[in-house]
Amino acid sequence: MSSMFDDFKEQVRSQANIVEIVSEYVPLKKRGSSYWGCCPFHGEKTPSFSVSPDKNFFYCFGCHAGGDVFTFIMKEENCTFQEALKILANKLGIPIPEREKTKQEIEREKEAKEIIAANELATRFYQACLAKSEYGKIAQRYLAGRGITPAIIEKFSIGVSLPVYTSLVKALGKRGCKPELLIKAGLAVRGRNGAYDKFRGRVMIPIEDARGHVVGFGGRTLEQNTDTAKYMNTAETEWFNKRTLLFGLHAAFKEIKKRRQAIIVEGYMDAISLHAAGIDWAVASMGTAFSAEQAKLLARVCDEVVFSYDSDEAGLRADVRAVSIARGAGLKVRVLAVPDGKDPDEFVRKHGTDAYLELIKNASDGIDFQMRQTIAQNNVSNLAGKVEAVSNILPFLLECKNDIEVAGHIRRLAQLLTIDESLIVSEYRKLARKNGRRVQAQVPQPQAVRVKGAEDEAERQLLNILAKNLRLLLLYRDKIEQAGFQSPEHEEIYTALAEQLVKSPDGDVPAELFRSLNPQAAAEFAAIMAKNVQPGDEEKLIADCIRTMNKGRLEALYEKHRMLADEYERLGDSRFLQELAESQKIKDAIKNLY
Repeated sequence: MSSMFDDFKEQVRSQANIVEIVSEYVPLKKRGSSYWGCCPFHGEKTPSFSVSPDKNFFYCFGCHAGGDVFTFIMKEENCTFQEALKILANKLGIPIPEREKTKQEIEREKEAKEIIAANELATRFYQACLAKSEYGKIAQRYLAGRGITPAIIEKFSIGVSLPVYTSLVKALGKRGCKPELLIKAGLAVRGRNGAYDKFRGRVMIPIEDARGHVVGFGGRTLEQNTDTAKYMNTAETEWFNKRTLLFGLHAAFKEIKKRRQAIIVEGYMDAISLHAAGIDWAVASMGTAFSAEQAKLLARVCDEVVFSYDSDEAGLRADVRAVSIARGAGLKVRVLAVPDGKDPDEFVRKHGTDAYLELIKNASDGIDFQMRQTIAQNNVSNLAGKVEAVSNILPFLLECKNDIEVAGHIRRLAQLLTIDESLIVSEYRKLARKNGRRVQAQVPQPQAVRVKGAEDEAERQLLNILAKNLRLLLLYRDKIEQAGFQSPEHEEIYTALAEQLVKSPDGDVPAELFRSLNPQAAAEFAAIMAKNVQPGDEEKLIADCIRTMNKGRLEALYEKHRMLADEYERLGDSRFLQELAESQKIKDAIKNLY
């Protein structure tokens, strides 16, 4: 089956004309050897979205989205690679190979379709109850009181369940839904006298997957001062798993894609209230346990997330965890603190849209938030508390993508704790080595800052040449790896190219290489491939690139030893002489490069 799938994938890839496919979504005009249009992934009026038929990929110079035809469909349709493959196959009229399914698989697929169909029928039933029943009028008044307009009710297909034990079971039974199916779907509960409705006397909110299928429900009670739980959700099943869902993603998808940003709140009522206030790029994690699966869903369509959980203790703890999870998916992260312990729903209803937009604008950097929260949980009035705080914060810095970012956070941490930066750097270096991370970060000093434009451009040019001729990597591998890459994204791209060389020394760089990279590295690789390197002697160009990279590496080492010499001299430590000698040796090595 694997061989059949690979053949199918290659057939789709080879027959998919990226210009024709993209043109179905974006008007393109030819300019030179490429086609240009306005990017579908962020709002723009001047075209910066380029499609190259020769290189078979797209790249936006505005938002830096890029990749092959599969990546484009995944982003545009908000789907997985397998789904994108099927979409393209259908567009091209290529039969989709199917292995013979087991009886169990056939039954499971049939059951899943029946459950989704039952959920769709339940949605319409709840909507009818809201619109036409006397109890629905109570729910309408409740929703209006929370600022939820008829347009928002329609947008989210909001309904109401009647305070009657078997209204849904009977109504759907007439449509052919057996009680056993409703129980499996989480719509009904088994009782002594048969199945009865699980949701009764609640505002009903359908929960959709990323494709818009109703997979479950959330219910908010309309009863006041009772022991009834305020909120009730569909129980976890193989069809309804909160870790893999984000409430409102289907409704917010276009706006999130346009803004390249998502607001993440805790509950679905928070998300609905924000949409009602015009903040229609909000989604809800349906609880405080933001998951890696949810982060991956958002990484397909945006670059940044802003967490806006409740400002109580549980919400703040959840924010700290969520920042690391989102950063792990390659997302930029900020955290919005709602004042006075309010949740987003309460705040936006009391203070309005503009006030909440101002909170978004001033949201904290994710790691800065983690640092401040960790410090708040420790008694930093004494040395032991400061040591504990640093120990708890440093793992967050290991998530940073580059040393400039690390240095900035270390400087900020030193200010917050009023301790010497060099002490924090020393502890960070120990932890980084323990975790197998290559350490470049030094004590941040103003004089240590230098422009790395030349080295960065050399790394890009080298990767461009290697991607077009993998055999050159084999010839220069030792020299390239000795020079090293300063950019983590460039190092990741190089590693992927080296792995491809092992698989297929004479082959082209495959389209799926884009998908093996994290989002930042994939966007950077697309940008690299979009550039046209000046023609010339490839081996001479490679030698020049390696020389420039070596210069950058040696200059970084020179700065390291010079700063250590300054620090040791300030402390009266005789090791400053050793560091001065090492600095001079490196300076001589730089001169010998030319």
